[in-house]
Amino acid sequence: MDISPGTLVGIFDRVGIVAFAYSGVAVGLRRNLDVFGLVVLGVVTCLGGGAIRDLLIDRTPLVLVREDYFVLAIGSSVASIPLISRSRVPLDGVLLLCRAVGLGAFASAGALAAISASLPFPAVLILAIVTATGGGVLRDLLADDVPAVLRAEVNATAALCGGVVVWLLHPLNPAWASLVAATLVACGVITAQRFGVQLPRPQLHADDNIE
Repeated sequence: MDISPGTLVGIFDRVGIVAFAYSGVAVGLRRNLDVFGLVVLGVVTCLGGGAIRDLLIDRTPLVLVREDYFVLAIGSSVASIPLISRSRVPLDGVLLLCRAVGLGAFASAGALAAISASLPFPAVLILAIVTATGGGVLRDLLADDVPAVLRAEVNATAALCGGVVVWLLHPLNPAWASLVAATLVACGVITAQRFGVQLPRPQLHADDNIE
């Protein structure tokens, strides 16, 4: 596959938008938001990370340049409401799949955007993480919760690994590099969730008093 990095970013952005819209709406339903709140949470979740990424590399956010991004975000969010609220399929499994696919797609898109901007290796990793987790952080803050990426998930670590894979394989073939990275991130997130893998969480002693 011989596809330009810019085109690849657009492809993976769109995949992430659809997947993360479902994730945002699911969180909103659990917080008992109304329809407007559900759509807002879905849109913020699927567009937030990419917007932050674009601002960091000093370009107009693609959501403002590519009009289908916003349409896709709203459409996916609206469509997710009846799918989730009326579904008899266990929510957790579908939500995990959407979150994993979205993380993989956005991690690859972020890394490719950094490479396209001729940024160094650390920036590739940072943009992979920011693009993959930024929307989720905004979602959780709007839902009045501590961002999940800071307390219970390996999302950032998986996105970082995806950025490394894209950076290593990009010289060979950008398309395959991003596809392999997205797949590995998604599989890593699903595996970690299924087996309860988490980063170490230090605990305070009972007599500690930190304010």
